[in-house]
Amino acid sequence: MKIYIIATEASGDYLGSHLIKELKKKRINSIEGIGGELMKMEGMRSWVSIEEFNTIGLIEVLIRIPKFYKIFKKVENLIKNNPPDILITIDSPSFSYRLVKKIQSLRKKVIMIHYVAPTVWAWKKYRAKIFANLYDKLFVLFKFEKKYFVEHKLKTFWVGHQIFFNKTNIKKEKTICFLPGSREIEIKKNLKKMKDVINDISSEYSNYKFYILGFDHHKKIINQIIPNSKVKIITNFDLKQKIMMQSSLALASSGSVTLELSKYRTPMVVVYDTNYFTRILIKLFVKVKFCSLINIFFNKEVVPELIFEKFTYSRVINEIRNLLNNERLRKRQRKHMNIFSEKMLNKGNPAKLVVEHIFKK
Repeated sequence: MKIYIIATEASGDYLGSHLIKELKKKRINSIEGIGGELMKMEGMRSWVSIEEFNTIGLIEVLIRIPKFYKIFKKVENLIKNNPPDILITIDSPSFSYRLVKKIQSLRKKVIMIHYVAPTVWAWKKYRAKIFANLYDKLFVLFKFEKKYFVEHKLKTFWVGHQIFFNKTNIKKEKTICFLPGSREIEIKKNLKKMKDVINDISSEYSNYKFYILGFDHHKKIINQIIPNSKVKIITNFDLKQKIMMQSSLALASSGSVTLELSKYRTPMVVVYDTNYFTRILIKLFVKVKFCSLINIFFNKEVVPELIFEKFTYSRVINEIRNLLNNERLRKRQRKHMNIFSEKMLNKGNPAKLVVEHIFKK
Protein backbone atom coordinates (compact mmCIF):
# COMPACT_ATOMS: atom_id res chain seq x y z
CA MET A 1 0.00 0.00 0.00
CA LYS A 2 1.21 3.47 -0.92
CA ILE A 3 0.34 6.58 1.12
CA TYR A 4 1.10 10.23 0.36
CA ILE A 5 1.05 12.79 3.17
CA ILE A 6 1.08 16.54 2.49
CA ALA A 7 2.11 18.78 5.42
CA THR A 8 3.44 22.25 4.58
CA GLU A 9 3.73 23.73 8.10
CA ALA A 10 5.76 22.96 11.22
CA SER A 11 2.62 22.03 13.17
CA GLY A 12 1.58 19.65 10.38
CA ASP A 13 5.07 18.14 10.35
CA TYR A 14 4.64 17.32 14.05
CA LEU A 15 1.24 15.68 13.53
CA GLY A 16 2.49 13.90 10.41
CA SER A 17 5.49 12.40 12.21
CA HIS A 18 3.23 10.77 14.81
CA LEU A 19 0.91 9.56 12.06
CA ILE A 20 3.82 7.90 10.25
CA LYS A 21 4.88 6.14 13.47
CA GLU A 22 1.43 4.56 13.70
CA LEU A 23 1.29 3.73 9.96
CA LYS A 24 4.60 1.89 10.24
CA LYS A 25 3.05 -0.32 12.92
CA LYS A 26 0.63 -1.42 10.18
CA ARG A 27 3.69 -2.33 8.07
CA ILE A 28 3.09 0.55 5.68
CA ASN A 29 6.51 1.82 4.70
CA SER A 30 5.86 3.43 1.31
CA ILE A 31 5.16 6.98 2.48
CA GLU A 32 6.00 10.06 0.40
CA GLY A 33 4.76 13.63 0.04
CA ILE A 34 5.71 16.90 1.70
CA GLY A 35 7.00 17.17 5.25
CA GLY A 36 9.64 18.65 7.49
CA GLU A 37 12.48 17.23 9.54
CA LEU A 38 10.27 15.29 11.96
CA MET A 39 8.45 13.43 9.18
CA LYS A 40 11.71 12.77 7.35
CA MET A 41 13.19 11.33 10.55
CA GLU A 42 10.38 8.78 10.45
CA GLY A 43 11.46 7.73 6.95
CA MET A 44 9.20 9.78 4.69
CA ARG A 45 10.61 11.02 1.38
CA SER A 46 9.69 14.68 0.89
CA TRP A 47 9.26 15.97 -2.67
CA VAL A 48 9.59 19.64 -1.67
CA SER A 49 11.33 21.33 1.26
CA ILE A 50 8.84 22.56 3.85
CA GLU A 51 10.89 25.76 3.96
CA GLU A 52 9.36 26.69 0.58
CA PHE A 53 6.06 27.27 2.40
CA ASN A 54 7.29 29.94 4.80
CA THR A 55 4.83 32.68 3.90
CA ILE A 56 1.86 33.93 5.90
CA GLY A 57 -0.56 36.78 5.22
CA LEU A 58 -2.56 37.59 2.09
CA ILE A 59 -0.18 40.20 0.65
CA GLU A 60 2.90 38.03 1.20
CA VAL A 61 1.20 35.11 -0.54
CA LEU A 62 0.12 37.26 -3.51
CA ILE A 63 3.71 38.42 -4.02
CA ARG A 64 4.88 34.79 -4.21
CA ILE A 65 2.10 33.39 -6.41
CA PRO A 66 4.45 32.36 -9.30
CA LYS A 67 6.66 30.40 -6.89
CA PHE A 68 3.70 28.67 -5.22
CA TYR A 69 2.08 27.86 -8.56
CA LYS A 70 5.25 26.10 -9.71
CA ILE A 71 5.37 24.00 -6.52
CA PHE A 72 1.63 23.32 -6.73
CA LYS A 73 1.87 22.00 -10.32
CA LYS A 74 4.85 19.82 -9.41
CA VAL A 75 2.94 18.18 -6.55
CA GLU A 76 -0.25 17.84 -8.62
CA ASN A 77 1.62 16.10 -11.45
CA LEU A 78 3.50 13.78 -9.07
CA ILE A 79 0.19 12.59 -7.64
CA LYS A 80 -1.57 12.26 -11.03
CA ASN A 81 1.31 10.39 -12.65
CA ASN A 82 1.76 7.96 -9.76
CA PRO A 83 -1.42 7.88 -7.65
CA PRO A 84 -1.32 6.54 -4.08
CA ASP A 85 -3.90 4.33 -2.41
CA ILE A 86 -4.48 7.00 0.23
CA LEU A 87 -3.78 10.74 0.19
CA ILE A 88 -3.67 12.59 3.53
CA THR A 89 -3.44 16.37 3.63
CA ILE A 90 -2.66 17.95 7.00
CA ASP A 91 -3.86 21.46 7.86
CA SER A 92 -2.84 24.24 5.35
CA PRO A 93 -6.45 24.34 4.10
CA SER A 94 -5.93 26.79 1.23
CA PHE A 95 -3.19 24.68 -0.34
CA SER A 96 -4.79 21.34 0.58
CA TYR A 97 -8.27 21.76 -0.85
CA ARG A 98 -7.00 23.36 -4.06
CA LEU A 99 -4.65 20.43 -4.56
CA VAL A 100 -7.35 17.83 -3.87
CA LYS A 101 -9.78 19.69 -6.15
CA LYS A 102 -7.32 19.31 -9.02
CA ILE A 103 -7.07 15.54 -8.57
CA GLN A 104 -10.75 14.65 -8.16
CA SER A 105 -10.47 12.48 -11.29
CA LEU A 106 -8.57 10.01 -9.05
CA ARG A 107 -11.36 9.89 -6.47
CA LYS A 108 -12.56 6.38 -7.39
CA LYS A 109 -9.17 4.81 -6.72
CA VAL A 110 -7.61 7.16 -4.15
CA ILE A 111 -9.07 7.63 -0.65
CA MET A 112 -8.77 11.35 0.16
CA ILE A 113 -8.42 12.36 3.81
CA HIS A 114 -7.87 15.67 5.57
CA TYR A 115 -6.42 15.98 9.09
CA VAL A 116 -7.02 19.27 11.04
CA ALA A 117 -10.23 21.03 10.13
CA PRO A 118 -10.18 24.48 8.53
CA THR A 119 -11.27 27.04 11.13
CA VAL A 120 -14.75 27.50 9.69
CA TRP A 121 -15.96 28.57 13.14
CA ALA A 122 -13.70 31.64 12.88
CA TRP A 123 -14.14 32.62 9.23
CA LYS A 124 -15.05 31.30 5.77
CA LYS A 125 -17.77 28.97 7.03
CA TYR A 126 -18.53 27.97 3.41
CA ARG A 127 -15.32 25.91 3.40
CA ALA A 128 -17.11 23.17 5.35
CA LYS A 129 -19.23 22.37 2.29
CA ILE A 130 -16.19 22.55 -0.03
CA PHE A 131 -14.26 20.05 2.10
CA ALA A 132 -17.30 17.77 2.30
CA ASN A 133 -17.45 17.62 -1.49
CA LEU A 134 -13.72 16.97 -1.93
CA TYR A 135 -12.76 14.55 0.84
CA ASP A 136 -13.83 11.09 2.00
CA LYS A 137 -12.92 11.56 5.68
CA LEU A 138 -11.97 14.41 8.00
CA PHE A 139 -10.18 14.22 11.36
CA VAL A 140 -10.67 17.18 13.71
CA LEU A 141 -8.62 18.19 16.74
CA PHE A 142 -11.38 19.86 18.73
CA LYS A 143 -14.72 18.31 19.67
CA PHE A 144 -16.81 21.38 18.82
CA GLU A 145 -15.56 21.37 15.18
CA LYS A 146 -17.28 18.14 14.19
CA LYS A 147 -20.79 19.60 13.84
CA TYR A 148 -19.75 22.05 11.10
CA PHE A 149 -18.84 19.19 8.72
CA VAL A 150 -21.30 16.47 9.71
CA GLU A 151 -24.15 18.70 8.55
CA HIS A 152 -22.64 18.47 5.05
CA LYS A 153 -22.49 14.65 5.25
CA LEU A 154 -18.69 14.43 5.53
CA LYS A 155 -17.46 11.48 7.63
CA THR A 156 -15.88 13.43 10.47
CA PHE A 157 -14.06 12.08 13.52
CA TRP A 158 -12.87 13.91 16.61
CA VAL A 159 -9.48 12.45 17.57
CA GLY A 160 -8.08 15.10 19.92
CA HIS A 161 -4.79 16.97 19.75
CA GLN A 162 -1.51 15.03 19.61
CA ILE A 163 0.32 17.70 21.61
CA PHE A 164 -1.60 16.72 24.76
CA PHE A 165 -1.17 12.96 24.49
CA ASN A 166 2.26 12.38 26.00
CA LYS A 167 2.14 13.25 29.70
CA THR A 168 5.23 14.72 31.29
CA ASN A 169 6.48 15.56 34.78
CA ILE A 170 6.54 19.33 34.92
CA LYS A 171 9.29 21.04 36.86
CA LYS A 172 9.59 24.82 36.62
CA GLU A 173 12.86 26.74 36.74
CA LYS A 174 13.90 30.37 36.48
CA THR A 175 13.72 30.28 32.72
CA ILE A 176 12.00 32.54 30.16
CA CYS A 177 11.57 31.50 26.54
CA PHE A 178 10.72 33.51 23.45
CA LEU A 179 8.93 31.91 20.49
CA PRO A 180 8.83 34.28 17.49
CA GLY A 181 7.05 31.92 15.04
CA SER A 182 7.75 29.20 12.49
CA ARG A 183 7.91 31.15 9.21
CA GLU A 184 10.75 33.43 8.20
CA ILE A 185 8.54 36.44 7.48
CA GLU A 186 6.76 36.33 10.85
CA ILE A 187 10.01 35.65 12.72
CA LYS A 188 11.56 38.80 11.25
CA LYS A 189 8.51 40.94 12.03
CA ASN A 190 7.96 39.58 15.53
CA LEU A 191 11.61 39.52 16.61
CA LYS A 192 12.17 43.13 15.58
CA LYS A 193 9.33 44.07 17.92
CA MET A 194 10.52 41.69 20.64
CA LYS A 195 14.15 42.82 20.46
CA ASP A 196 14.07 45.62 23.08
CA VAL A 197 11.86 43.55 25.36
CA ILE A 198 14.31 40.63 25.20
CA ASN A 199 17.30 42.86 25.87
CA ASP A 200 15.69 44.70 28.79
CA ILE A 201 14.09 41.68 30.44
CA SER A 202 17.34 39.69 30.22
CA SER A 203 19.14 42.54 32.02
CA GLU A 204 16.38 43.20 34.54
CA TYR A 205 15.93 39.56 35.54
CA SER A 206 19.58 38.52 35.46
CA ASN A 207 18.95 35.47 37.70
CA TYR A 208 16.88 33.85 34.92
CA LYS A 209 17.98 31.85 31.87
CA PHE A 210 16.76 33.07 28.49
CA TYR A 211 16.14 31.14 25.28
CA ILE A 212 14.81 31.85 21.81
CA LEU A 213 13.23 28.70 20.38
CA GLY A 214 13.39 28.33 16.60
CA PHE A 215 14.48 26.15 13.69
CA ASP A 216 17.92 25.43 12.19
CA HIS A 217 17.17 27.25 8.94
CA HIS A 218 16.21 30.43 10.87
CA LYS A 219 19.17 30.52 13.26
CA LYS A 220 21.18 32.98 11.16
CA ILE A 221 18.26 35.42 10.94
CA ILE A 222 17.63 35.24 14.68
CA ASN A 223 21.32 35.88 15.42
CA GLN A 224 21.31 38.91 13.14
CA ILE A 225 18.29 40.48 14.85
CA ILE A 226 19.14 39.46 18.45
CA PRO A 227 22.92 39.48 18.93
CA ASN A 228 22.53 39.01 22.69
CA SER A 229 25.01 36.77 24.51
CA LYS A 230 22.59 36.35 27.42
CA VAL A 231 20.04 34.66 25.17
CA LYS A 232 20.66 31.20 23.71
CA ILE A 233 19.04 30.07 20.47
CA ILE A 234 17.72 26.49 20.63
CA THR A 235 16.62 24.53 17.54
CA ASN A 236 16.71 20.89 18.68
CA PHE A 237 13.13 19.62 18.96
CA ASP A 238 13.50 17.64 22.20
CA LEU A 239 15.49 20.40 23.90
CA LYS A 240 12.86 22.98 22.87
CA GLN A 241 10.18 20.82 24.47
CA LYS A 242 12.22 20.57 27.67
CA ILE A 243 12.75 24.34 27.84
CA MET A 244 9.05 25.06 27.26
CA MET A 245 8.23 22.66 30.08
CA GLN A 246 10.78 24.21 32.47
CA SER A 247 9.99 27.85 31.67
CA SER A 248 8.31 30.09 34.23
CA LEU A 249 7.08 32.34 31.43
CA ALA A 250 6.92 32.49 27.63
CA LEU A 251 6.48 35.30 25.12
CA ALA A 252 4.96 33.52 22.14
CA SER A 253 3.78 34.33 18.66
CA SER A 254 0.17 33.23 18.17
CA GLY A 255 -0.01 29.68 16.79
CA SER A 256 0.05 26.01 17.76
CA VAL A 257 2.99 26.66 20.09
CA THR A 258 0.50 28.21 22.53
CA LEU A 259 -1.06 24.73 22.81
CA GLU A 260 2.32 23.25 23.70
CA LEU A 261 2.81 25.92 26.36
CA SER A 262 -0.67 25.14 27.72
CA LYS A 263 0.25 21.46 27.90
CA TYR A 264 3.36 22.36 29.93
CA ARG A 265 1.33 24.76 32.14
CA THR A 266 3.69 27.59 31.15
CA PRO A 267 2.20 31.05 31.72
CA MET A 268 2.47 33.13 28.58
CA VAL A 269 1.93 36.42 26.81
CA VAL A 270 0.77 36.00 23.20
CA VAL A 271 1.75 38.48 20.50
CA TYR A 272 1.27 38.78 16.78
CA ASP A 273 1.51 41.22 13.91
CA THR A 274 1.18 41.21 10.15
CA ASN A 275 1.11 43.73 7.33
CA TYR A 276 -1.47 46.53 7.30
CA PHE A 277 -3.76 45.11 4.59
CA THR A 278 -3.88 41.59 6.04
CA ARG A 279 -4.64 43.17 9.41
CA ILE A 280 -7.67 45.00 7.96
CA LEU A 281 -8.98 41.81 6.33
CA ILE A 282 -8.65 39.85 9.57
CA LYS A 283 -10.53 42.55 11.50
CA LEU A 284 -13.28 42.60 8.89
CA PHE A 285 -13.87 38.88 8.40
CA VAL A 286 -12.66 36.90 11.44
CA LYS A 287 -15.62 36.20 13.73
CA VAL A 288 -13.86 35.26 16.99
CA LYS A 289 -12.71 37.74 19.66
CA PHE A 290 -9.43 35.95 20.43
CA CYS A 291 -6.60 34.30 18.51
CA SER A 292 -5.37 31.85 21.19
CA LEU A 293 -7.34 28.61 21.39
CA ILE A 294 -7.32 28.59 25.18
CA ASN A 295 -8.98 32.02 25.15
CA ILE A 296 -11.44 30.92 22.47
CA PHE A 297 -12.24 27.80 24.51
CA PHE A 298 -13.06 29.78 27.67
CA ASN A 299 -14.42 32.79 25.74
CA LYS A 300 -12.34 35.15 27.86
CA GLU A 301 -8.75 36.36 28.04
CA VAL A 302 -7.03 33.68 30.10
CA VAL A 303 -3.64 34.57 28.57
CA PRO A 304 -2.88 38.17 27.57
CA GLU A 305 -3.08 38.79 23.81
CA LEU A 306 -1.22 41.76 22.34
CA ILE A 307 -2.18 41.67 18.68
CA PHE A 308 -1.48 44.17 15.88
CA GLU A 309 -1.36 47.74 17.24
CA LYS A 310 -1.39 46.43 20.85
CA PHE A 311 1.91 44.66 20.19
CA THR A 312 4.12 47.45 21.60
CA TYR A 313 7.22 47.48 23.78
CA SER A 314 5.50 49.06 26.79
CA ARG A 315 2.49 46.73 26.76
CA VAL A 316 4.56 43.57 26.30
CA ILE A 317 7.13 44.36 28.97
CA ASN A 318 4.41 45.38 31.45
CA GLU A 319 2.56 42.09 30.95
CA ILE A 320 5.80 40.12 31.41
CA ARG A 321 6.64 42.02 34.60
CA ASN A 322 3.12 41.54 35.94
CA LEU A 323 3.32 37.77 35.46
CA LEU A 324 6.87 37.39 36.77
CA ASN A 325 6.10 39.45 39.88
CA ASN A 326 2.65 38.03 40.63
CA GLU A 327 2.31 34.33 41.45
CA ARG A 328 -1.49 34.69 41.64
CA LEU A 329 -1.66 35.65 37.94
CA ARG A 330 0.55 32.70 36.97
CA LYS A 331 -1.59 30.31 39.06
CA ARG A 332 -4.73 31.61 37.35
CA GLN A 333 -3.31 30.75 33.93
CA ARG A 334 -2.14 27.31 35.09
CA LYS A 335 -5.56 26.52 36.57
CA HIS A 336 -7.24 27.19 33.20
CA MET A 337 -4.50 25.25 31.38
CA ASN A 338 -5.26 22.20 33.56
CA ILE A 339 -8.93 22.25 32.55
CA PHE A 340 -8.13 23.00 28.90
CA SER A 341 -5.58 20.19 28.59
CA GLU A 342 -7.99 17.59 29.97
CA LYS A 343 -10.52 18.49 27.27
CA MET A 344 -8.10 18.12 24.37
CA LEU A 345 -8.01 14.32 24.11
CA ASN A 346 -10.49 11.65 23.06
CA LYS A 347 -9.72 8.18 24.45
CA GLY A 348 -6.06 7.76 23.66
CA ASN A 349 -3.39 8.52 21.10
CA PRO A 350 -4.84 10.78 18.36
CA ALA A 351 -2.49 9.40 15.68
CA LYS A 352 -3.56 5.86 16.52
CA LEU A 353 -7.23 6.87 16.34
CA VAL A 354 -6.66 8.45 12.90
CA VAL A 355 -5.00 5.28 11.57
CA GLU A 356 -7.74 3.05 13.02
CA HIS A 357 -10.46 5.13 11.32
CA ILE A 358 -8.54 5.22 8.02
CA PHE A 359 -8.55 1.43 7.77
CA LYS A 360 -11.99 0.90 9.26
CA LYS A 361 -14.41 -0.33 6.60
